[in-house]
Amino acid sequence: SVQFLKLGMLSPEGSCKSFDESGNGYCRSEAVVVMLLTKKSLARRVYATILNAGINTDGCKEQGVTFPSGEAQEQLIRSLYEPAGLAPESLEYIEAHGTGTKVGDPQELNGIDRALCTTRRDPLLIGSTKSNMGHPEPASGLAALAKVLLSLENGVWAPNLHFHSPNPEIPALREGRLQVVDRPLPVRGG
Repeated sequence: SVQFLKLGMLSPEGSCKSFDESGNGYCRSEAVVVMLLTKKSLARRVYATILNAGINTDGCKEQGVTFPSGEAQEQLIRSLYEPAGLAPESLEYIEAHGTGTKVGDPQELNGIDRALCTTRRDPLLIGSTKSNMGHPEPASGLAALAKVLLSLENGVWAPNLHFHSPNPEIPALREGRLQVVDRPLPVRGG
């Protein structure tokens, strides 16, 4: 934790203000998430269907592994949507990593904006579990997936906490292409 604090990754206040101009890092948390992936024909209940999956890495650069690359994230998103035949405009919500860091949030959301928002008419809704529970680090992806599945099941997008003013390094928040879910919003189905 001391090294993370020195790197500016941890919030000295102990809260994660994802996408907010006052974002100053995340707070650490713990989580246990269990999910069963199976063939649809064997499922007792289907919560969601995986249409495509991929991974990338962008740590081999001068800034090092802790400095994210919005360009690499944009490339990954495009490489997943196009082969799956998904139009970016059909997407209603994206659960972002959203660590509330000065570098991470702009890199991530500017990459999402370039990949998914250039032809949108309505804003793409975004959120991050880290504002709700902190960063469970190795369990963060599954915690985010659980949040999305629960939101879909209940028909309501769960709100981000601690969002008051958009990070000025993320133009799409000010210009309306991206919208942080800061209150419960009904799921429309995309």
